[in-house]
Amino acid sequence: MKRSLHEASVWLAPLLLPAALACSSTGVGNPDVDTGTLSLAIVSDDDDADTAEPAPAALNDAAANTLAPDGSAPVEPLPRGSLQRAVLVLGSVRWLPCDASAEVVTQSGPFVVDLLAGETRPALPAVPVPEGGLCGFDAPLAPGRSAEFLGRSLLFSGVRMDGVRFVLFANMRATLRVRVASDEVWGVGNEHQRLLWAMRPRRWAGAQELLNETASEAGGQRTLVIDADRHPLLWALIRARLASQSGMFLDRDGNGVLDATDRSAGEVGTGTTDPEE
Repeated sequence: MKRSLHEASVWLAPLLLPAALACSSTGVGNPDVDTGTLSLAIVSDDDDADTAEPAPAALNDAAANTLAPDGSAPVEPLPRGSLQRAVLVLGSVRWLPCDASAEVVTQSGPFVVDLLAGETRPALPAVPVPEGGLCGFDAPLAPGRSAEFLGRSLLFSGVRMDGVRFVLFANMRATLRVRVASDEVWGVGNEHQRLLWAMRPRRWAGAQELLNETASEAGGQRTLVIDADRHPLLWALIRARLASQSGMFLDRDGNGVLDATDRSAGEVGTGTTDPEE
């Protein structure tokens, strides 16, 4: 009897081995694949003046429209300290796999991104990276739900060079699109990768562009209230620059801050803004 059991175990062993290996894979019939996770921190790049290209000389509205209709032309940053608020409300962040057949990974918002305060509410969670990595994301603006931003997606305010306050506080509609740089893929490997989306609100409007617009007076204070009807060109330029003047970096030291260590390797992604009208 013992001999019969021994012979049976020897005969069954080759048949049981493949089944045991299959149970240790990531799925039935799928081999192990190195996939990791990825997190995104949205930060303000306040040191961009050191690397910014020189802007053209003072422009009138027609010249500005010719040189920078899509917001991609060089913009000289506004003076430090001239901004008071720079807040966006993102309805979601939709991560795009490099493999077009893979499913889009969506982080549902709204997310309130306060660039000058350096915080995103709620924080963006880490996302699983599909096989083949990620090659970009789309982040549409959406009206806020909190009392402060109810029905509005963008707050951009500060003081012009002549001391006049400017403010854009409205439900701007646009999709901010960011794509990987050439020869780059985000999130490959089985580790956690941290990305920094460095937005540059001091480049959203040029100093001369703000001075070109006529301010109104209310309560003894002059204010430039930017809206699509009265200031269509400036409105369009600000909208176009939200993403096109931003940059993507690897957070190499994992501190959630864009510093010299992160800048040294250069940008790993570029942005564009598509209007939604």
